[in-house]
Amino acid sequence: MLGLKSNLSWLSSDRDVSISVAGLDGAGKTTIINKLLNDEISETYSTYGINQEIVNIDGLKLGLTDLGGKELFRKSLWSSYISKSDGLIFVVDATKKSQIAESKKWFVRSLKWIKKESPVLVLINTWDKKINQQEINTVSEMFRTSSRSQLIDCFSVSPITGENLNKTIDWLASTIISNLVSTGISVEYFVSYLRTDKGIIEARISTPTSIIDAEGLSPIIRYKFAEDKESILEYMNLKGRQVVMAADAQTSCWLVTNQAEEIKGTSLLMKLLTEFIKEIQGLREIKGSKISESDLTSYLIKYLIDNQTFWSGKDFPMFEISYVENNS
Repeated sequence: MLGLKSNLSWLSSDRDVSISVAGLDGAGKTTIINKLLNDEISETYSTYGINQEIVNIDGLKLGLTDLGGKELFRKSLWSSYISKSDGLIFVVDATKKSQIAESKKWFVRSLKWIKKESPVLVLINTWDKKINQQEINTVSEMFRTSSRSQLIDCFSVSPITGENLNKTIDWLASTIISNLVSTGISVEYFVSYLRTDKGIIEARISTPTSIIDAEGLSPIIRYKFAEDKESILEYMNLKGRQVVMAADAQTSCWLVTNQAEEIKGTSLLMKLLTEFIKEIQGLREIKGSKISESDLTSYLIKYLIDNQTFWSGKDFPMFEISYVENNS
């Protein structure tokens, strides 16, 4: 445990993503973090100053800063740490109704400190109590309407029963990451190769200003699948660009950014590609072995373009899909 003089450089060190965990004293912040780290419940005490931990999710290092909830620390520490974080988790104790208004007040203050592009998650801690869903919905609405410009999500959790804690991990691994990539890394080119009954389909998405073909990067990118249940993760720096690749036995995908530095975005991009492969696995489960070109076209346009997974609305990409290997 670290005291009041903790070094803020921790927030920008070798962690891929830095997240502040805030809430009033006794809201359950430390208990939730311990459950996420060790999947066990342990006796906790009021956090004095801050407590810092790392959660590793599929190779992505998430730095969690547990901020002490006593008024002394709210006034002296919260603004410094929250303002330098990539995301905010705010814990509310739903069993202490008398404190919800005070919790909301400090949540509103926290929104002024966190960067506007950073997503915010409100965890409504029910402990092991059976709380009426209407009460949970009321608290959610209170916190969701705290800001019109901030991306805020809310759901109830229990560090005792484990309810929805996996959902917390999913949120950390997708919402924050997607937001950081879309605001901090410019993706110039994406290509995916997908095995189907009729052959291998290639789907290409690029920005209108892409000059990758002219620079001869395309020959580097080829379909490359993993064996059986294994997976592949690779990256390289090539001609001023960063090339990231991920594959399983059925799907191979590549991303090319407009920068080559080995920034923290490398792990973020790999994680996004891994999530994309999981999405395709889900589509295969729905469609079965007879997944078609039209199925993939509709899905890729919705998932990658309409949802702006790698691109912002101002940089709308071009999409092409075709067979590179036909079995018929």
